[in-house]
Amino acid sequence: MALSFNPISFNTPRSNASTYGNAVDLGKIWRTNRGQSFSPSDFIAQDIANKSAVETAASSADAYAMGKSLGAIGMVSAAEKQAEELKKQAEKSASKSMWGSALGAVAGIGGTLLGGPAVGMLASKGGQMLGSAIG
Repeated sequence: MALSFNPISFNTPRSNASTYGNAVDLGKIWRTNRGQSFSPSDFIAQDIANKSAVETAASSADAYAMGKSLGAIGMVSAAEKQAEELKKQAEKSASKSMWGSALGAVAGIGGTLLGGPAVGMLASKGGQMLGSAIG
């Protein structure tokens, strides 16, 4: 028996088009195999996209942390200013109270010595009001 390299034939009608269609298309085979194989350019493009996503996430996290940090610094600064204002008001109030007590005591003693207890009590109240106004 002789070795035959003729293509397998079936009992189907043949035409020139079907004969050409049965020919081996090396280009088609190469494209099919190439389309399913590893592509370095696709790998590199995906690697760049992944690195970009990591950088974007890191930048977003840094920006978020910086924003929160600046917000906290602003809140602390505002609280410090408010505390300073409250301290100034407390010092001013304490000064008025001190002046009112001092002048009230001096006026009360002077009024009592000069006009008796009733005059001393009225002078004391007047001295307190004057000291609060001055202080």
